Amino acid sequence: MTSNRGRSTTPAIELGLQLRTERLRPRPGKPRGYSKEEVPRHIASSRTILDIENGRKRTVKSGTVRDLCAFYRSDPDLIEHLALLAQATREDDWTNAYGSVVDRDSWLYQQREDRAARLKFHDSTSIPSLIQPKSYVEMIRDTTVVNLELTETDWEKAIQYRLDRRARWLASKRPMTCLIGEAAIAMHLNNDAKRELRQTMLELARLPFADVRLIPFSAGRYDLLGWELNLLEFDNGEEPIIRTRTARGAGFIAADSPTGNVIRRAFAQAARMSIPVEEYYA
Repeated sequence: MTSNRGRSTTPAIELGLQLRTERLRPRPGKPRGYSKEEVPRHIASSRTILDIENGRKRTVKSGTVRDLCAFYRSDPDLIEHLALLAQATREDDWTNAYGSVVDRDSWLYQQREDRAARLKFHDSTSIPSLIQPKSYVEMIRDTTVVNLELTETDWEKAIQYRLDRRARWLASKRPMTCLIGEAAIAMHLNNDAKRELRQTMLELARLPFADVRLIPFSAGRYDLLGWELNLLEFDNGEEPIIRTRTARGAGFIAADSPTGNVIRRAFAQAARMSIPVEEYYA
């Protein structure tokens, strides 16, 4: 079990941000939400609420979170997400113990991505989901033979999720670096997917805050080959968050761990081996 000293973890930071948003959420007769002093002291003192919301309280009890959410009349689904985050704050290594549970439906990751100051992606065999055009997702749907019985509605939701996610990023104009293996573009695609992919890649490459790059076959093997990697960086000294997926499994990796440091160096290596996507399509 961790102490309340030291640098805040990703679950503690996100938990605090979410609870502060819930406390200040406008309500009938309360356009500015609740002040800290209005929360009953048997639930939490004003100082405790402040520490939790600022991510300074490294361990938070799930019962406290549920009591706060009950007072705030939070959505039941949100309460379950926040209770899981509270459990994760009490683990020495939340990335191993709670990574797959806390990130149910990619909820934690998406909250972090929307707040990140800089986004970095790598995939050696597929187009990263943030920039997948609609026809590319439809191509995946149409060529998927073995699946989890996804319905047409499921696929439509997946497409809309990607479009909404990309729209939020474009509106924010946050710097994004995207490294794509040549295999993701060189493999056989239907005409619609191939045409829209080329158009999308070139449109994004022209944006001043987007750096879309290709790692050509001629570069040979490199350390991130076979990895899908999302690296989110924050301002104000907040720890980066790394999400990976390989043939051996998927999950979060602590950015300041030996593995996390290796991954960040490997990303820099892959970037040096890459070329601008405009050069590939020239």
